Amino acid sequence: MKRPIAMFIVLAAICLVVLPFWALQSKGGADASPEASVPADNKQGLQIFQINCGACHTLAAAGTDGQIGPNLDQLLGTGPKSPDAVASNYGRVLAAVQGGIGGRMPKKLVQGDQAKAVAHFVANNVSYVPSSGTATTPSSSSP
Repeated sequence: MKRPIAMFIVLAAICLVVLPFWALQSKGGADASPEASVPADNKQGLQIFQINCGACHTLAAAGTDGQIGPNLDQLLGTGPKSPDAVASNYGRVLAAVQGGIGGRMPKKLVQGDQAKAVAHFVANNVSYVPSSGTATTPSSSSP
């Protein structure tokens, strides 16, 4: 076999096999996404959020980086996670989803149980500010 052909085969093997394998090992697969840490009872809200809200809003737990609406981690995660903070954020998100916000956010983008699932997901999975002894990992607290 001629030397240029052998070099091409080696280079092709590196590009087609070695590089993708290396990328998956160093960056992670689908299970390394932020959504992997979302509790099972929040998965429906996660999916609804990604489809209907993620284009506008940034939320780390959903893996979204919208630029039009506010970053929900910054807007809602201003203190440590507590049952009161989760309940307050649930009410705030549900009111925004159902009633819109002054023409900047459409009302009734999702309704009924879907609106509640989104509010539950967001309230439980915002990146709350850590406090001593309090973890910010998502939990499945119900408002």
